[in-house]
Amino acid sequence: MTELLPARLFAPLALTAITALALLIWVLRNGDLCPGQRRRIGDGVLSVWAVFSLALMLGAEAGVQTPLLSLGGFTCVVGLGTVLYQARLQGKRSLPVSWHYPALALAMLCGVWLIGIMGMAALLAAGTGGCVFAHLILVRARHRLQAFNILLPLAGIAFAAGWLLVLLVQAVIELNINQREMTALIVPFVQMSAAVLTGSLIWLLPLLRKEQTKPPVIAVAALLMIAALSIGQGILWELSVNIS
Repeated sequence: MTELLPARLFAPLALTAITALALLIWVLRNGDLCPGQRRRIGDGVLSVWAVFSLALMLGAEAGVQTPLLSLGGFTCVVGLGTVLYQARLQGKRSLPVSWHYPALALAMLCGVWLIGIMGMAALLAAGTGGCVFAHLILVRARHRLQAFNILLPLAGIAFAAGWLLVLLVQAVIELNINQREMTALIVPFVQMSAAVLTGSLIWLLPLLRKEQTKPPVIAVAALLMIAALSIGQGILWELSVNIS
C-alpha cells in the first residue's frame, strides 16, 4: 500500500472542510443563535479554510490536477477574504450569512469534482469528517444548540460505519478470486476499524456520561476519524491497483 501520505490525506481533508463549511453555514442560516454565538461560529469558519488550505498544499505535493488545485486556491481566497473582513467588525457584530455563499458554492464545486474522481463512496467520507469537524468548531464556539451534540456524533458515526462497510464489500467483490491481495488488506482494515471504533467511543463519551461536551474530546475523535479516512483512501488505491 502506498506510503505517499500527502496524497492519502488530500481528499479526506478537503472533503472534511467542505462538508463542515456547509454544516456551519446551515447552522448560521437556520439556528436560533444569539449575536455572540453567531460571531464565534462565523470566526470558527477560519479553521475550515485553514484545513482546506492544508489539503491544497498536500494536493500540490501529491501532484493533483492543476485545474482542481487552481479552483481550490480561488475558493480559499474568497473564503478567507470573507472571514478576515468579518474580523474587522467590532464587538459581536457579524456578516450576514449570505456573504459566505460564494465561497460555499465554489467549495461545493470542488467537492463534486473530488467525488467524481473517488466515486460516490466519497460522500460517506465527507459526512464522517464533516460532522466531527463541524462539531468541534461548534463546541469551541460555545454553542447552545444541544441537539447538535447528539445529531452530529450519531450521523458522523453512521457515515463512518457506512464507509467501512462499503470498502469491505468492495474488497470482497473485487478480490474474491485472489486471496493473496485480500490477505494484504487485512492489516489496514483492522487499523481503520480500530480508528473508527475508538473515535466513535470517544465522540460518544460525553453523551454516555451525560457530561458537557468539551473541545479536547472532539479533537481526539476528529484525529482518529480522519486517520481512518486516510487509511480508507489507501485501501481504495490498493483495490484499484489490484483490479487494473
